[in-house]
Amino acid sequence: MLFARVMRCVLAGLLTVLVGCGGQVPERDGGVDGGPDPVQTDGGFDLNDVSWLLPLPHASQRDALLSFEAVGARGTLFPKALYDGLPLLVPDQLNGTIHDEFRIIGVRVDPCFPKDALNSGCIKQVRLVAQPVTFTPLTSTRDAAIHLFYDLSDDDWAQLISRVTGLKAMARGATAGLPLDVHPVIKREGVNGAYAVKLREMISQLCGAQNLSRVAFMRLLQEDVAWRFGAFDVKNGGLVADPIPRLNAVTEQGVQELGTPAFRAGDLQPAAPGDDLLVLLSEQEMRLTDDRTLQKAITSALRLEHPQRLSPRTADCASCHVASRALTNAKNQRQLDLSNHADAFVFDTRFDLRRIDRVGNDPRALRAFGYFQDQSAFSQRVINESAEVAAALSRSP
Repeated sequence: MLFARVMRCVLAGLLTVLVGCGGQVPERDGGVDGGPDPVQTDGGFDLNDVSWLLPLPHASQRDALLSFEAVGARGTLFPKALYDGLPLLVPDQLNGTIHDEFRIIGVRVDPCFPKDALNSGCIKQVRLVAQPVTFTPLTSTRDAAIHLFYDLSDDDWAQLISRVTGLKAMARGATAGLPLDVHPVIKREGVNGAYAVKLREMISQLCGAQNLSRVAFMRLLQEDVAWRFGAFDVKNGGLVADPIPRLNAVTEQGVQELGTPAFRAGDLQPAAPGDDLLVLLSEQEMRLTDDRTLQKAITSALRLEHPQRLSPRTADCASCHVASRALTNAKNQRQLDLSNHADAFVFDTRFDLRRIDRVGNDPRALRAFGYFQDQSAFSQRVINESAEVAAALSRSP
């Protein structure tokens, strides 16, 4: 089980670690207001202590978000030569023309990214999410994303834990008990505040070309209609396409949405064989299908959200990205109570696992952790994974 693997990896990596040691940003993202400085609590790490979504800044603060060309202890964050190997990311724009728009807007730590589909071991990682950030005139994002994976040694992980512990201390309890959201401290202090500066320092020390191992992408084919997902492994200084799990060597998977935010009509191209998730992507089919078929589709979505049921090595990209909004829509329309479902994610009750992203259930929002235009957008799986990571770090010596 994933949580057990997380705990083994964390314990192995942390035996030597001793726990210790801008301007205001308007509420454009619908996140929880950090409010006044709270007092420190002893409840352990929480969701926003291990997953950080940065607020979108004013144009004057653009450079406070790291670009791909940022250089740190491990080299350039994402070398241009690798970026140039990606497929076209947005229609009617060459990748070179939007390169400088990309900024790091999300950060996650992961003690146990699976080595393979057999879960034969863990890779400790920092994972960065980048999107093109635009200012025309208000701050927004293009509908594309790049996910960067940086492998860490045991010594690197010990340094990361020390830095994450320091960030938690700086938060002075502001993250305790909150659902995953735009980071409350950075939202209060701004992207040039002390907390954001320390987070950037952590990235600059631990992430760069030297330990970049994987690059995933979501690209836009037609606005509000068609998207593609894929991933590359970084090998010998180049990009090698990684086959998508469950799709028989396919290296790109599409999502098509011909409906509206109120009445979805989605499709996966291709869909995973034998999977029933497609029932939830069609509003008409979801509303009219029989209970048995609906339950099979719900089980599929819940398993995609559950870190102990499927891993990034055993689930296809697009299914993971569409499952949460489609499932929530089905729950609302069919008045379903899934709290006792065998595949529902149940975890430590101290974590608030609600999905409160501003984008809601818009089927065009395929982001798992980032922004759709200027609206925050998460998947339930990212929330659940963040809870597992936070619990594992909290229980470590």
